[in-house]
Amino acid sequence: MKIRKINILLAVFLGAIIVFSGCSKDDGATPERVSIAAVPTITTNIDPTGSKSIDLTNLAAFAGKFKVDNYFPGTTNPSKVDIVVRKYSGTTPNNNNVKVYKAGVTTFPTTFTVTAAEIATLFGTAIKLGDTYDFAPDIYVGDRKFEAFPAVGNGTGAGLNGQPYFSELARFGAICAYRGTLFGALGSTVDFNVLTDEWGDDPVNGWGPPAGYRPVVKVKIVDDTHLSFISPVNGTSVIVLTIDPATNVISFSGQPYGDLKVGPLQVDPTFTYGNTTLEALGSNAVLPCDLTLDLYVVYRVSIGVFRWSSSRGYSLKLKKA
Repeated sequence: MKIRKINILLAVFLGAIIVFSGCSKDDGATPERVSIAAVPTITTNIDPTGSKSIDLTNLAAFAGKFKVDNYFPGTTNPSKVDIVVRKYSGTTPNNNNVKVYKAGVTTFPTTFTVTAAEIATLFGTAIKLGDTYDFAPDIYVGDRKFEAFPAVGNGTGAGLNGQPYFSELARFGAICAYRGTLFGALGSTVDFNVLTDEWGDDPVNGWGPPAGYRPVVKVKIVDDTHLSFISPVNGTSVIVLTIDPATNVISFSGQPYGDLKVGPLQVDPTFTYGNTTLEALGSNAVLPCDLTLDLYVVYRVSIGVFRWSSSRGYSLKLKKA
């Protein structure tokens, strides 16, 4: 009985071998070997001796410097690179607007200096606040091109970000930067028109000298980070504003203002408030592109404070005449 079962299984096994050995598969010619191009790694680094951003208040001074080089010295260079520039507005980059800045670069390293005029000419429009310009290389290996900012997928440098001293691109953003001479020469006094004065009786002309309301405030440019003007209450107290050039934020605290019971800005002539001081509360800032001082002022007296709300003082907006 066991011998019969073994014979049956052996017959099935031999039959299967015959069936499968009779099958054939022909996929045609053996495909050629798939080749992978050795794409050189090119780094684009900003030169710290140049401009860090494009200051719209001083476009002529912009000189953006960057260097393009082979990240691995001694390795094979690309056939050439084209330096391209991507323009976008806002915080999210997109590759919808890309121009060639310099074509056919074959020497590495190579340093470039770009001006605001070159950028405006390249894109055919003026540089605006919030614009960003990214410079990077399109890499050529033989007749193959690898784009820095392709319409689909990642660019030539996206995979190496985070490696020591590697930079995918050189980025320059358009900003309005504050500098000490923005409003005039250091030490000079310039006129500012009053645009808003929530504290004054007259919303436009409420700030002025003791002789009466006038829509002009004379502001002194003390130094690179300080401005000052005279209190309208007594005509003598000097109010000093401190400006942080890195953020454009204006700060001031404990600045002398005078006695509110006297002068044209008296609150209540029958009550002695005592000497009043000014302090900042809210988004106090200089707006360089608008040549404007945007102040929110709290008036502190002996019995408390006068303020617009718990989150901000009275608006005082001054614009250079």
